[in-house]
Amino acid sequence: NVARAVHTLGEEATSAYEAVRDKLARFVNAPSRDEVVLTSGTTQAINLVAYSYALPRLKPGDEILVTTMEHHANIVPWQLVCERTGATLNAAPIAPSGELIVERFVEMLNPRVKLAGVVHVSNVLGTVNPVRELARACRARGIPLLVDGSQAAPHMPVDVQALGCDFYALTGHKLFGPTGTGMLWARKEHLAA
Repeated sequence: NVARAVHTLGEEATSAYEAVRDKLARFVNAPSRDEVVLTSGTTQAINLVAYSYALPRLKPGDEILVTTMEHHANIVPWQLVCERTGATLNAAPIAPSGELIVERFVEMLNPRVKLAGVVHVSNVLGTVNPVRELARACRARGIPLLVDGSQAAPHMPVDVQALGCDFYALTGHKLFGPTGTGMLWARKEHLAA
């Protein structure tokens, strides 16, 4: 077992397992390996943010903003957290072309929004969202941004520092990795909190 044995095989398994954290940190250009949380996939990564970050902070009248192009993994956790807290889930619209109406997303970033979630690349539409621009708008308003990177990570370089988001989730199987593997990158201050 990983991190549970002093036997040679246990130490080798632990070393191999922890090496993955280093590889993932390099893969997404994380400032630190300590910001990489190993998960079973994107769904678990988003659920971690929903239940350990959002749930304790949300109250009635607060809002979470997503888009209408989200995968259910970036909708259902927010619906459940909103039910439990009295917060509201809102979705920014997309144009007939399948692109996010960025101006509308930004308009919807009001002071009640406590977290925003957006897919980097839509699994249905193939739309590539302007995450850097969205993150800049969120950061200017003090709103953390979670990015579902499941579809983006296999097809484009991911640089969480350049993107400026607060959380980035991806899954291993879409990167030709083993089933049941994934990652949540989160800014150190969010993990500490």
